[in-house]
Amino acid sequence: MKVFIDTNVVLDFVCRREPFYKDASEVFVMHERGDIECVISALTIINSAYVMRKIFRKSEINAVIEWLCESFNVSSINRVNIMDAVQKDSYDFEDTVQYYSALSYHPDVILTRDKKGFSDLDIPVLTPEEFLERSRRQ
Repeated sequence: MKVFIDTNVVLDFVCRREPFYKDASEVFVMHERGDIECVISALTIINSAYVMRKIFRKSEINAVIEWLCESFNVSSINRVNIMDAVQKDSYDFEDTVQYYSALSYHPDVILTRDKKGFSDLDIPVLTPEEFLERSRRQ
């Protein structure tokens, strides 16, 4: 199963944000075990680095960036993704760019805590908690 991970889930894990850290951590463990294949976008790395600068030193941020690039598939953002997002005219432009970036990896699901931002797109959207609950039932 291919899973696109939104920025907020990456930040929940990296910044150990409670009460969301545990679910994000479980998703990443599933990825490390090879149970799922996770994809993040280049925009997630950029946005995460921006948020982390308020919490971590530059060397720590760089280590996280390297880990993300080595551990996950990273989808690119290009002119076509941006223009597709503009044409879609969705509720959340940034999430729509994320969506179009993810399409090249053909994800089965998008994991985010901001489901509203992906609500009018055609890939199933779950929170990490919902995803883990479904995974346990299967």
